[in-house]
Amino acid sequence: MYSSLIKYLKRPALYERTTEKFWNNPYIASQMLKAHLNPGTDAASRRPEFITKCVQWVTSIAPTGANLLDIGCGPGLYTKQFAEHGLRVTGLDFSENSIEYARRNDPCSVYIVQDYFAMNFECMFDIITLIYFDYGALIPDERHELLRCVYRALKPGGMFLFDVYTPQRGKDKHDNTSWSTYPNGGFWSTAPHICLNASFYYGETGECRRTMIIDESATACYNIWDCYFTKQSLLNEATPFGFLEHSFYDDATGQTYTGNAHTLCAVLKKGE
Repeated sequence: MYSSLIKYLKRPALYERTTEKFWNNPYIASQMLKAHLNPGTDAASRRPEFITKCVQWVTSIAPTGANLLDIGCGPGLYTKQFAEHGLRVTGLDFSENSIEYARRNDPCSVYIVQDYFAMNFECMFDIITLIYFDYGALIPDERHELLRCVYRALKPGGMFLFDVYTPQRGKDKHDNTSWSTYPNGGFWSTAPHICLNASFYYGETGECRRTMIIDESATACYNIWDCYFTKQSLLNEATPFGFLEHSFYDDATGQTYTGNAHTLCAVLKKGE
């Protein structure tokens, strides 16, 4: 047991991925949906008041009646409100649970079960959104592929709007570990298990949150990355794929850009 566990307790290499896929595990997916729909926590989706402010702002900068694609849309908390504001909305997510919920509660939008790396739209959308730091959960090669997919899907002059963390988030933080026990099951499993958590910080590059689940019969290890960005580092990453600067903000409600916030919202533009 020691030899099988010790490798997971070491600091991961930068951008190291774990092989376990957990978002489509039926039980974990059901737990994720509950977290998305819980208005009292920001664990999976932001609280309703933030979502409403975000939708109002995004709608204000989008063309009237814009064709909007929300990738990683989850259960449609943003897409439903975008549709209510008069936009023509498509939501895309690889979680069947979330898309099923979204379809039941938002008959006005189109919902697709798909990984956004597999989308093959061409010049279809006026604006594409990716909200709640999903961009930074991707490692560089994945982000580059996403930028290619998004650029192809946008109409000329279309906008890509997404938010990320900045290096301010990791300032003065240090690697740490904790553990907890769940004798009656919990978020990750219905079986009794131990949950080992670790956070690793990589300066201004980002952080890795590692979760290890140990029960009577198996262990599972999940690395979740939160990469950090500045305005300039985002432009350096996106411009080789054809994107132009449109505007930057301190968050996804359109707060004036200061460069000092823990979050950053980018609006990039496809050339005309």
